Amino acid sequence: MKIKKTKMQKSDIIKRGNGFLYPIFKFLIIIVKYINLVELFKYSAKCICSKENAVEASRVAVDIFIVLKWLFVIALCRFGCVNTFLTILVWYLIITNLFTYFYYHIWADEALKTDEFSKDRIRRRFLNLILAFAFSIFCFAYLFQFVYFADIYWNDNDVSFINAIMFSFNNALGGSYDNINPQTSFGNLICSIELFTTFIFATLILSRSIPQTNSTD
Repeated sequence: MKIKKTKMQKSDIIKRGNGFLYPIFKFLIIIVKYINLVELFKYSAKCICSKENAVEASRVAVDIFIVLKWLFVIALCRFGCVNTFLTILVWYLIITNLFTYFYYHIWADEALKTDEFSKDRIRRRFLNLILAFAFSIFCFAYLFQFVYFADIYWNDNDVSFINAIMFSFNNALGGSYDNINPQTSFGNLICSIELFTTFIFATLILSRSIPQTNSTD
């Protein structure tokens, strides 16, 4: 009885050893995962295909989602569509875009043990990371040009897509672009958010996206 009690006490200590912040954060991660639109695409693909092809179907679903979200933002920029719903949707895509690569490159169980990943899988992860980073820059360019243009100082009032994308790219890397700068506190906040997003991509996710592998496939 004493031995069983000791084992139970150790088990309880292990569970309690995580404190309360980690369980709360872990719970929030689970919630965000299940409101992530890409998970719906993956789930639908798995339901349509057989179990043997579930992994491949999931990857194809991810690719389809990536293409669709790119086409969506490109269409917004091309036609200059602006309203509250679209702004919220673009922010949702920015946040879930970052979350997806945080979750599958750092947080998920398989992300913590990548030694047996095939070389093609590692290359695919790296490609998707680059696409995610570029997508983030593109989304912020849309916000700068169409949504928060009044919070940005545009040299000669040239609010063009080229200037917006170049400003977004340079801001993401902590640089400057000609005489285009944020001119309000809110504009500075948006620029800081983009810079912080880049920091997460570059320092946290990128470091986990190029693991060593023992696979020869």
